[in-house]
Amino acid sequence: MADNSYSIYMKCGKSVNELVMRLGNRQYEEINVIISNADKTKKMPQTNPFLVQDFIKTSINRHQSIDNMRHTRQGKIQFTTKDPICAVQLLSLTKFMDTEVSTDVIWENISARFLITDIPTTTPLEELANEIQDKNDCLVVELRRFVKLNSNKVISPVLITILGTTVLESIKLWFIRQRTQPFVDRPRQCNKCFVFTHGTRTCDKTNICFCCGGDHTGPCQQPPKCVNCSGSHNAKSRSCPVYIQEQKILELKSHNHITIGEARRIFQQKTAKYAESVKTLPAVPNIEESLNAKFENFLKAVNARFEQQMQLFADMLQKSMNCMMQNFFKLLEQSVDPSLSPARKKKLLSKFNQISSTLSTWDAGGSSEAEKMSLS
Repeated sequence: MADNSYSIYMKCGKSVNELVMRLGNRQYEEINVIISNADKTKKMPQTNPFLVQDFIKTSINRHQSIDNMRHTRQGKIQFTTKDPICAVQLLSLTKFMDTEVSTDVIWENISARFLITDIPTTTPLEELANEIQDKNDCLVVELRRFVKLNSNKVISPVLITILGTTVLESIKLWFIRQRTQPFVDRPRQCNKCFVFTHGTRTCDKTNICFCCGGDHTGPCQQPPKCVNCSGSHNAKSRSCPVYIQEQKILELKSHNHITIGEARRIFQQKTAKYAESVKTLPAVPNIEESLNAKFENFLKAVNARFEQQMQLFADMLQKSMNCMMQNFFKLLEQSVDPSLSPARKKKLLSKFNQISSTLSTWDAGGSSEAEKMSLS
């Protein structure tokens, strides 16, 4: 490790090439190498792709591992590979065809960041880095302390950047198992024009009022108006839809280990797809009328079913009554027969009582007994 042990920031003393070579046993998705013009005021020239291919084949013996090459909007060339050796060979270039170049790697794709708390502010960062690497399977790239707002007082949380995209759920420090916290940046806002797409140092616009967006000095007398969304709040409000959107983009960047530009592009694509889906949904002019119509159809279906069941019950009742009346008349005919024996008369009397009992218990389900009656 390098730098002063008691500073609030410390970077690993290993070179970029050495760190990339150590990715072989770490988890990552891809390595993106950026090649820039050594003259920061100039962009990389747009060269014939066939000539670029010939140069790469000559200069990089692992060129088969290159997955993609593209020119960025910032005038740089980006190479994508999964092979650490190929990436190191690209990083070692000092000249790209006839242009003097500088190289770097996109760290978001090959590193992870998290917070640990309750670290004594007197603990040197070098000692902390050595402890993390000794007790845990990770390689520390950077350590950063935080300073309390509007003061020079250092606070206990430490931001740790490690090689590889695996975020540790916990780490062991001095025999203590401590849980880590995922780290998401706050939206960066320019303090001159108050937009979220660049910082104050790179802004070439004039200062404006954060409250109303106007160009004036002194206390603002105008009603608040956001310069980002035109809402009735000042440009620093955290309830601003643009601020909330930027926060979601930064969360996407952190969770997927991608650059802010890539996260913004993915977020905008998802938003566009959602808006297109909403457009294609069928229009419902009046939800209340639609619900009322569906409820009326439901009631009609219930009434029709009820009437059908009532008709079935009436048919069953008529059938049971006919059966009992037939049995009753047969019993009457037999009861007036003079040749009927006493035992037979006693049996007929029992059947009369059975029919009477059936009629009196009709509501209890006696109709089934009437249908089963027979005369011997």
